[in-house]
Amino acid sequence: MTSQPGKLLVTALTAAVVAASATACGGSTDSGKPAAKTNSSAPLYAKLPQEQRKAGKIVVGSDISYAPMEYYDTDGTTVLGFDKELADALSKQLGVPFEFKNASFDGLITSLKSQRIDVVMSGMSDTKERQGSVDFVDYYTAGAMLLVKKGNPENLKTLADLCGKTIAVQRATTQEGYAEEQSKTCKKDGEKEIEILSFDRETEALLQVKQGRAVAGLEDYPVASYNARTSGDGADFEVAGDQIEAGPLGIAVAKQDTALRDVIQKALDAIIDDGTYKKLIDKWEIPAGAVTEAKINSGT
Repeated sequence: MTSQPGKLLVTALTAAVVAASATACGGSTDSGKPAAKTNSSAPLYAKLPQEQRKAGKIVVGSDISYAPMEYYDTDGTTVLGFDKELADALSKQLGVPFEFKNASFDGLITSLKSQRIDVVMSGMSDTKERQGSVDFVDYYTAGAMLLVKKGNPENLKTLADLCGKTIAVQRATTQEGYAEEQSKTCKKDGEKEIEILSFDRETEALLQVKQGRAVAGLEDYPVASYNARTSGDGADFEVAGDQIEAGPLGIAVAKQDTALRDVIQKALDAIIDDGTYKKLIDKWEIPAGAVTEAKINSGT
């Protein structure tokens, strides 16, 4: 939708038309590229709430530092990842683009409840506690995994092995909660508590493990698996033990936005049924958590 420099002289009138067209298409995304046009003939466009049809987009809050779920390309602006491509697939069913907005994970639900965003897609676990504030359309299943230095020098396998040790986690995640509960158990059993280093970004937590300030990180299965495969060409980390308390990850929607929640559920079921979802699962090499249907608030 934008012209290439040096190839075309744009008059003031033409520039105004281009700008107006971009606005009608939902503005620009975090990738810096104009959002795709709305498609009123998309299968579920008519069921999309009037608010999103009028806006011409669905605004997504996301902590874009959680590969392979969502992360920035090397240009620092283009959003990549499973969640991003899932959103693109849902967009084809709904007829409007999903516009990703970067934010710290611990502020996403607040932004959703205050209507600064329409949904959250950020590898967010669907839990009973969070269901008190928002609804979820569940699209994947994942448990926490220990991510340790290659060779697992501390021989860690379970949360109980962390007593008296230092770990690094992302703030306000279920993984932070698991570590806090285990630390209480350590103390109750007469062992030293876990020292928990919490950070706004998963990448910051991962750095603590790499540099030896923490013996392990605690991440969702797909994230831990991805980091073990790719960081340092697979030479930096490995996963240890089994998944801990596997549960659903969901697209979070404000409690009052039931129509938006329900049409997203229909769109997700559609791409599961037509095979698009499986293609994304295979592409991102995260088969262990694939779902066969879209459920609402299935977390416990």
